[in-house]
Amino acid sequence: MKSYQLLFENLIDVNPRTGEIKFSDRRMALVPVEALGILRRDLVNTLGMERAKGFLMRYGWAWGYRDGETIEKMFDWDSKQELILAGPYLHTLEGIATVEQDVIELTEEVLYFTGFWKNSFEAVEHIDHYGCSEDPVCWTLIGYASGYLTKTFGKEVLVIEEECRGKEDAHCRFVAKTVDEKDERHQQDLRYYKAESLLSELDHAYKEVQQLNENITRSEQIQKQLTDMLLEDKSITDTIRFLANTLQKSIVIDYYFEKLECAFVCLADEKTYQNWRENKGVYKEGQKQIDAFSIRAHNENLGSLVVIGDKELCQKERMITERALTVFSIQMFHQRKLTQALWSKKEDFFQEILNNNYDEHTLQRYTHIFNFNPKNSSRILTLKVDTDLKRKEILHYICLLYPDTDVFLKDQYITFILSEEDYSEIERFSIKLQSAIQKEFKPIRIYIGAGRKVNHLKDLPRSYEDACHICDFIEAAYPTDSRISCFEELEPVIMFFKGSNQQELIEFCKRTIGDIIEYDELNQGNLVITLKSYLEHNGNLQQTADDLHLSIAGLRYRIDKIESLCRSDLKTGIGRFNCQLAVQVYFALRIIEGDSPFAALKI
Repeated sequence: MKSYQLLFENLIDVNPRTGEIKFSDRRMALVPVEALGILRRDLVNTLGMERAKGFLMRYGWAWGYRDGETIEKMFDWDSKQELILAGPYLHTLEGIATVEQDVIELTEEVLYFTGFWKNSFEAVEHIDHYGCSEDPVCWTLIGYASGYLTKTFGKEVLVIEEECRGKEDAHCRFVAKTVDEKDERHQQDLRYYKAESLLSELDHAYKEVQQLNENITRSEQIQKQLTDMLLEDKSITDTIRFLANTLQKSIVIDYYFEKLECAFVCLADEKTYQNWRENKGVYKEGQKQIDAFSIRAHNENLGSLVVIGDKELCQKERMITERALTVFSIQMFHQRKLTQALWSKKEDFFQEILNNNYDEHTLQRYTHIFNFNPKNSSRILTLKVDTDLKRKEILHYICLLYPDTDVFLKDQYITFILSEEDYSEIERFSIKLQSAIQKEFKPIRIYIGAGRKVNHLKDLPRSYEDACHICDFIEAAYPTDSRISCFEELEPVIMFFKGSNQQELIEFCKRTIGDIIEYDELNQGNLVITLKSYLEHNGNLQQTADDLHLSIAGLRYRIDKIESLCRSDLKTGIGRFNCQLAVQVYFALRIIEGDSPFAALKI
């Protein structure tokens, strides 16, 4: 018997009197595919997609296995291959799908068989009820083919649907292979064929629902306790400790990889967090399990809740953590608003000091409120960034780094009130601050200016004015690089500029480097910046070239151009001194006149 000789009338016996349809000695029934689609839908809705898939694959396997058993007995087949190929014909005759074979290779031990299912009723019904899927959906067909081939080939065969109309492929394509114990895909799919009754499936589903209810109840209890702690005005530290004790896992509140609050259950967890932070949130193999949850309120990023443990969070632990996030969001948002209110009050207080609106008694009262000591020596340090968008975010980050430092936003400057320290201490603080901000918010240019030391709080306006002028000065002088400067460094220039006849200084600047300034203005050049760098490096060509990222040849060309325009010999002491003074006056004028100091020079 050949497989292509199978005919419907030779297979099916219909008895109109008894209403029986038989395939060999097995009774059959005509069932509309819509009914099978409804059954599929109800199984999915009751058991879930994965369990319904397993149920229908086992159903198809039993169907295919019995068909293989029946067809093998009905005819005397020419070969095992013809018996195997009868499966696609039989499946087509039964109206399930049109099966077209593609490749078949078999030996005594191994089977490899591929083909196509066209007009699959399962793909149509699944799309009607659920739309297109990400995975193959012809579960009954997969089971049928696996069962039929297992029976007729005599060894366990597994069918995999590589392409499917149910996931928007052009057609359904199957691949059948004898089971390979080393094949992970085979081992994954074999679990669907484990014999489980519908009752056991429902029992599993019931247990899952029961467990979910228990988890919801427990997470609600924890949330109530957390809410009570919030209403009792407990600190974030108390809340973290409570959550860590509940989960028996380490908890960290992290903001841009800086630890705000923490509760570690063991030293190993703390080391894991340090490694995670140093690697900017990149998880390394072999580490403990780390889960990070974003804490947000009103579209503001308040930080991350980092959970560290030996195992991945289970459903109950994840639900508890997500409930806790709400409480943390409220606590941290409230804390941020209080901090911002304090910034605003400090800014207003400082503005009143600048306006000299406080008498001695009022000054004493407010300084006590803000923990200022009016008799301590202090100075103002201002920080300016090249972008307005991140200024508040940087301010918040600075408050996390230096929680005991008086810092607030004043105009375009982030302003610090620092107790008097040696110039070297101020410089070290500024370098550390600049490095931390650039590391977190790169790429960004930062200009830091430290004003003069004052011995009384009411004299702070002078220090603030110095710091702002220095910030503006170094920004104008070094537009492409971050810089730090202090009053002690620029005091001679500032005093000279304030104490001299400004009109004469402007005329001197114009005579010395006026042509260079006009050349830069007309040609969008950088000769003034080049001259400044050259003078600062004492005429060292290599250091100047490195600073300006130029070649030596390119720098020599610029120096020659500068000397021709300013008619000065930069190799002589007087030539350098005149140019140095003129450059300092020019940048001081830029602070006073803004970005267009040329009006002041055109006298």
